[in-house]
Amino acid sequence: MKFIFIVALSALLSSVLAAEDNFEKVLESYKNVTSESLLAEREKKQTAVILKEKLDNTFLDGAMIAVPGKNYSILKTEVTHEFYEFVMGENPSEFNGEKNLPVECVSWYDAVVFCNKLSVMDGLAPVYSVSNKTDVSEWDYVPHKGNSISKGVECNKYANGYRLPTLEEWQYAARGGQKFEYSGSDNLDEVGWYDGNSGDKTHPVAQKKSNGYGLYDMSGNVWEWCWDSDSNGRYYCGGSWDYRADRCEVGSKRWNFADYTSSNLGFRIVRNIDE
Repeated sequence: MKFIFIVALSALLSSVLAAEDNFEKVLESYKNVTSESLLAEREKKQTAVILKEKLDNTFLDGAMIAVPGKNYSILKTEVTHEFYEFVMGENPSEFNGEKNLPVECVSWYDAVVFCNKLSVMDGLAPVYSVSNKTDVSEWDYVPHKGNSISKGVECNKYANGYRLPTLEEWQYAARGGQKFEYSGSDNLDEVGWYDGNSGDKTHPVAQKKSNGYGLYDMSGNVWEWCWDSDSNGRYYCGGSWDYRADRCEVGSKRWNFADYTSSNLGFRIVRNIDE
């Protein structure tokens, strides 16, 4: 009987020691995973800070112009190659060679994705959602592949992130508080690139005269996507490097499908002014 008790006690002790050994291993493993997770999270936050600093210093510092009498600000130039690639990680443009060329060959969908990604990068609330999701990685959409977002894109007009201008906002800003035929002048050669002076290509932004609000290239260079739609597609405004002068007038607009891209079509961004 005593022998059986000793054997049982020995087995119990062995079990306890084994359990303690397993616990130590599990604990050590948990510490390693936790340490790696904390390190990854710290690196993620550090990267976000670095990106935010570059975003502010390189692309957004003084770049958003408050529109007088309105509650929104607008980018003073079209989104450039460098800016677009910084946010999206790639540049789909047909024309290359200079970082300050306006980005083109972007669809309306691509522009919307850019806006949400930029908002997150800048610590702002994204404006657009698909199926109530603002995270573009959950939209089942890959930019620059000629596809579309199968479900509707919704706009939260109260969010403080970046977005496309409405047709009314774009045209109001393009007028610049003036009564010129084009944005900033009655002489298109002073303010814009069109088929009469472009040399069949886009040009770096802000090379021509600005309008009364300090906005560049709202007549010519590339057409610019807007938020608004009709029964056929989405609107874009302003004319481009390969269109005649009358298409570059302030009130000029066209429409196309949201997945349409062209080497004469880009965009600029707006955001609500914080109250």
